[in-house]
Amino acid sequence: MTDFHQLDDLPVTEAFRGIRHRAVHSDQVTFAVFELDPDTELPRHSHHNEQVGTVIRGSLTLNGTEVGVGGLWVIPAHEEHGGRSGPDGATVVEVFAPPRDDWPR
Repeated sequence: MTDFHQLDDLPVTEAFRGIRHRAVHSDQVTFAVFELDPDTELPRHSHHNEQVGTVIRGSLTLNGTEVGVGGLWVIPAHEEHGGRSGPDGATVVEVFAPPRDDWPR
């Protein structure tokens, strides 16, 4: 059955200090929208999920590469990654597969 959501109605979860996300889960993926405060550290971490993302507002440095609006990335499962948001913060859209089982549903 098709499932519809309104982004503003989804609960906000703090992933790291200064980094919040809203997410929906399906059987195969997790779709998330992240809001990063300006100049916020994304600690290095890894997980068993593949991660595909894009910046839709602001900028960030991810694994040493600066990424602006429209920039895309693919992070393989188990690859360590981290970075920092730019001076204006960032809004990032990401998809994780398999779904994040460590996030609330």
